[in-house]
Amino acid sequence: MFGFFKTFRLLRGLLILSREKNLIPDNILKSFPRVIQIYYKIFSPEGHDGLSKSLQKLGPTWIKMGQFLSTRPDIIGNKLSAHLRELQDSLPPFHKKYVEESLIESFGKNYKSKFKKIGEPIAAASIAQVHKAIIEINGVSQAVAIKILRPDIGRKIERDLEDFYLGARILEKISPEARRLRVVEIVRTLEESLFMEIDLRLEAAAQSEIIENTENDKFIEIPRVFWDLTTKNILTTEWVDSNSSKSLNKIRKKNIDFNEIGENIMKTFLILAIRDGFFHADMHQGNLFIKDDATIIPVDFGIMGRLSVQSRRYLLEILTGFVKKDYKKIADIHFEAGYIPEDQDRDKFSQALRAIGEPIQGQDSDNISMGHLLSQLLEVTSQFKMKTQPQLLLLQKTMVVTEGVAREFNPKLNIWNLSKPILDSLTTIKDFQPSKFLFNETSLNANAREIYTSIIRDIEKTKNDFNKIKKAFGEDGLKIDKNSLRLIKEKRKVEFNSFRAYFLIISTVILSILLINK
Repeated sequence: MFGFFKTFRLLRGLLILSREKNLIPDNILKSFPRVIQIYYKIFSPEGHDGLSKSLQKLGPTWIKMGQFLSTRPDIIGNKLSAHLRELQDSLPPFHKKYVEESLIESFGKNYKSKFKKIGEPIAAASIAQVHKAIIEINGVSQAVAIKILRPDIGRKIERDLEDFYLGARILEKISPEARRLRVVEIVRTLEESLFMEIDLRLEAAAQSEIIENTENDKFIEIPRVFWDLTTKNILTTEWVDSNSSKSLNKIRKKNIDFNEIGENIMKTFLILAIRDGFFHADMHQGNLFIKDDATIIPVDFGIMGRLSVQSRRYLLEILTGFVKKDYKKIADIHFEAGYIPEDQDRDKFSQALRAIGEPIQGQDSDNISMGHLLSQLLEVTSQFKMKTQPQLLLLQKTMVVTEGVAREFNPKLNIWNLSKPILDSLTTIKDFQPSKFLFNETSLNANAREIYTSIIRDIEKTKNDFNKIKKAFGEDGLKIDKNSLRLIKEKRKVEFNSFRAYFLIISTVILSILLINK
């Protein structure tokens, strides 16, 4: 009976979405059995532009799935991805009795001793809503923002995720393309993201980490977290009394420098993503406030992205490669990192990269979007069977949005000039163990730097190679192909000197693995 209801819910969702034209991407549709393709062509909708409304009808998890898929143009295509990016996440606020119930659950019946006044909701989204409130600290009143989860949101999300898993497994059964895109893994990633969002302590922790990372940056300010007034269901932060980045006329009337605002917005994203490897992944106008001195105040840290040092170095190398027109180098980086399988043609890949890079040569830097460049790169790499890199897709999507917001203030913004010093400082990233020797431009020439970078790259490649060797060993020992066993049996009589040579090689490999991982 439970399975019947789960299937019914899924079918209901698919029925509502079936009115949307081009909802199923051509690459996935073509991989379906022929009978399904014919059925879809006969009964496909003639056109509908209410996808965001359809998702809102289905509930908060479906809305989040839509937002999540907007970051995956490799799956749903650029057109639908752009449409989903505009998804309105505004919902009617929940009743104030649930607000009181949540406050009592978190702080007890005397919660009013902590919150002197709680206003009406000022924003209501799919997961939570926000109220302005007043607290007292040492006898002084202070305005705060209270974010409160929607009632019973955890159970609703769990139920919807069960439906998504069912749908994803069915897709992978009938579609090779869905298997290549790892649709079940996509649902699993969404699940992880959602359960991070419905524990507001985790959002508070992300906000706290960003505060620590940016404490010496003058152009960015992060609202304080009140940990004693924060629980799983409630997040209390400092109230932001500044200009919304949507209020362009209001900001213009205050004579705040638009060019400086644009630069500060872009620098905020770049230092979080490239320098710190932990970035705000939802930097649209509604989540950005501007102080009168052009300082940027981001809010809502529910959706965050992380980039490893390896991913940041990859970003540095490919952007530098495009600037220098070194397409062979960019291709080599992809193959050495293991992003593209060895059975792909390296020269053809280099040729495809040239098709991306040449059109931007000679253009003014302020006309080139770094986000769109990365989008084209990810599109091309997918054609060469590059494994999905969710962190880079999230980075690219966020970069496109942030560039758009920044250029509303400064259309001539040169993102390349802003990013260069941050990219160049990769060698000083904390926890980047190989870079204990910091570069000093006055004492180290370019050749020395190139040699150093080359050594680090070789060490990383060697480490990756050894990791591949380790994966060949399972719990039951080394995995050997049947043909290899047959050849071993045919040549069992091996001379002692050959045996000694093989033993020396294997010992060296094992010793190297131990030294590298020490």
